[in-house]
Amino acid sequence: MTHAPRYFEDVTLGEPLPILTDMMAYGASTWDFARIHYDATYARKQGLPSPIVDGQMLGAFLAQLVQDWAGPRGFLRSLIFQNRGMVFPNDVLTCGGHVTDIRREGSRNLVECSLWIDNQHGERVVGPASATVSLPSEVGTE
Repeated sequence: MTHAPRYFEDVTLGEPLPILTDMMAYGASTWDFARIHYDATYARKQGLPSPIVDGQMLGAFLAQLVQDWAGPRGFLRSLIFQNRGMVFPNDVLTCGGHVTDIRREGSRNLVECSLWIDNQHGERVVGPASATVSLPSEVGTE
């Protein structure tokens, strides 16, 4: 998806990030070879209804959310998240967030975002989470 550049001067405190929805979660293709992510029989023996999604994939969804919002010239400087619940194949996840801080540090234009992921039952499966993004300025600084 191609996005227009986002500039630091255009960001407002509390601005929501666009929501990502209708993502089908899956465990087997995350390159994590733990059996709990791809072996249904093993998962059931562990007391689970099916394999579970690798938590790092949830971080990738948050990174996608922030990068889509920041545009092609934005740079994701940090991403911190906590997994709070299990995610299973066919779960529908909604990723969202909002701007919590806008500041300049030297020549860097930094934006802090609070992030989250909920499942189709409205349960928070990731959060608290946060990201720091640097954005270019329309006036020629980073």
